Order: sequence, then structure tokens, then C-alpha cells
Amino acid sequence: LTMFTHSRCQLCVDAKEALAQVHKQVPFEISEVDIRKPGNEKWFDEYKYDVPVIHVNDEFLLWHRVNVADTVAKLK
Repeated sequence: LTMFTHSRCQLCVDAKEALAQVHKQVPFEISEVDIRKPGNEKWFDEYKYDVPVIHVNDEFLLWHRVNVADTVAKLK
């Protein structure tokens, strides 16, 4: 999974907690992309109002809030 985030995103903190619950049921690796860091302008332009955004295998999975049950089902 890839999580698009930035340092002042409270929804991102909540999403990380929910993803920890998902990970207990469906193992995955996650990387984070800080959309405000240099070099990530493309992602900032696309997601500046929508973080967190989660991709799986470079495809959009979800944004804003992570529902544990729904996310587990999607990943299975």
C-alpha cells in the first residue's frame, strides 16, 4: 500500500490506526508519501484537499477515512 499524507493531517493519524487493525487480518507493506516534500508536487496537486489517500499496487483504493471491515474485504 502507499499512503499519501502530510505532517499536519489528523485524518492520516486516524487512518494509520485503522490500517494497523487491517494489517492484523490482511498482511501488507505500506509506504508513505509526504505530498508536501520537494519532488512530490504531482501528488500535492492531485491530493492537497483529500489526504489521506491510499493506493494498492499503484491503483486508488480509498481516501479520507479507513473503514476496517471494508478495507479488509477490498484487500482480500
